[in-house]
Amino acid sequence: MIVGKFGEIGELIFEIDLITADGESFPLEALLDTGFTTGWLALDIQDVQTLGWPKIDSEIIMQMVRGEDVFDLYEGKVVLDGQEYIIPVLAGAGIREPLLGLQWLTILPLSVNFSAEILTLG
Repeated sequence: MIVGKFGEIGELIFEIDLITADGESFPLEALLDTGFTTGWLALDIQDVQTLGWPKIDSEIIMQMVRGEDVFDLYEGKVVLDGQEYIIPVLAGAGIREPLLGLQWLTILPLSVNFSAEILTLG
C-alpha cells in the first residue's frame, strides 16, 4: 500500500519511482487525475526522453480540458509501493506535473478519508 498526501486544495498526490532504461530510479510526486480516465501515466515529453524509454506509438490525438492535443506513447517502468509495473505512458509538451490516470484503480484500490487525512493506493 502506498500512502499519499493531500495537496493544498485537496489534490491526491502519491510518490512513485520512475525507472530509466539504464535501471536508475527517480522518485517523484504525481497527481492522481480523476479526469485522466484512459491512461496510466502522463509526463512531459522532455522528461520521458531523459528516461530513455522506448517509443511505441506517435501522434495520438486525445481530448483534453483545453481541447485536443497530440501525444506520443512510450513503454515506461514505474514502481509503486515496491511493485514494478511496465505501463504505457503518454508524453506531450507542456504537461506541468506528472499525472496518474484512473487506470491504476482497475488494479489497485483507492482509499480516501479527507476528515482523517488518510490517502492510500493499493
